[in-house]
Amino acid sequence: MKKVVAILSLVLFVGAMQTSYASNSVIATEIQNDELVKITIDELPAPVKETLATPAYQNWSVEEAFYNKTKDHYELSVKNGAESKTLKFGKDGKEIK
Repeated sequence: MKKVVAILSLVLFVGAMQTSYASNSVIATEIQNDELVKITIDELPAPVKETLATPAYQNWSVEEAFYNKTKDHYELSVKNGAESKTLKFGKDGKEIK
């Protein structure tokens, strides 16, 4: 009987921990989404557009653009054929690694 009670207690504890983790993940996602504001490519600063026009980025097309309010930089979802990635740029047009 003690084993059954111990196992049930453990199952309940693990379930509570999973619920807590899932709740924290939702909160983190909401905070992250509040930081990013979707913008159009036309709204990018001129230095970022100029950097994107250089040979290093000429084969990449911008799929989506966001302004990160918290970090004060731009995040671009770009695609080159089947390859996709996210690039980050400061207002000065320099890529943030």
